[in-house]
Amino acid sequence: MKTKNRMTMYRNSLFALACVVLMWLVAGCKTKQVSQKPTDQPAAYTVNQVLTEQPTFVTLHISKMSVVATYGTQQLSFRATVKLLTDSLLVLSVQPVAGIEMFRVEFTPSQFVVVDKWNRRYTENSYDFLRYKLGVDLRFDVLQNIVSNRLFLLEKTDISAADFTVENLAGAPTQLLHLASGLIQQFEVVEPAAIAKASVVAEQGRLTCEYAGHRVQNGVRFPNAFSMTLQAAGRVMTLACTVEKMEFNKPLEYVPQNLSRYEKVNFSKIIP
Repeated sequence: MKTKNRMTMYRNSLFALACVVLMWLVAGCKTKQVSQKPTDQPAAYTVNQVLTEQPTFVTLHISKMSVVATYGTQQLSFRATVKLLTDSLLVLSVQPVAGIEMFRVEFTPSQFVVVDKWNRRYTENSYDFLRYKLGVDLRFDVLQNIVSNRLFLLEKTDISAADFTVENLAGAPTQLLHLASGLIQQFEVVEPAAIAKASVVAEQGRLTCEYAGHRVQNGVRFPNAFSMTLQAAGRVMTLACTVEKMEFNKPLEYVPQNLSRYEKVNFSKIIP
């Protein structure tokens, strides 16, 4: 693949990662005691069980992950890492060559920064920009819960059983359904109360994320395989991620990028 085509693929792959963000890969559940299922309130029981079993951790570090990105007829494989400090910082590093960082996406509660190290430039924007770009409200807490495989709602921060209806069909996984103005959110729940699939359907497009291969590490249940498909603005992008090395609740080392050495540009200059 020529350098220009490879760079275009990198940017398109990063768009899927940054705008959803990045709806891939993490999930975890600490084992907790739950009460016996009541027969008269199945919806409340299911939602509360998921809220109880969803992962709780302070830090997450995925130090080794392989990604296959598909955009139209193009396909690219690369390495990536993820660092998450709960309620404070989410960082995605894209490394087409092992150990060499080409892109970095840094999310904080107030803004996000995309650094194109290949061309020595960066862009920073508030989350209002993502709302304008995608037509949905992707706040930091939403992105954090997506990455952490937790329940999330785009239009509110507090979640309760009253926000969902539950579908239990014979032979099919339990479905949690949330309807709001202009969008539908759906979660597929499998034992033990883990989210195996999350989807958002809005007027501007659709995002679907699937998780598999959960295993327990450092007391946290986490999937080692993840796939995400984003359909927006007539484009379809797919990411297939395999986590090879991760750890939870360990000291997280992170050195912010020195942006004084880079040119500040508009978002469209880095991600068309």
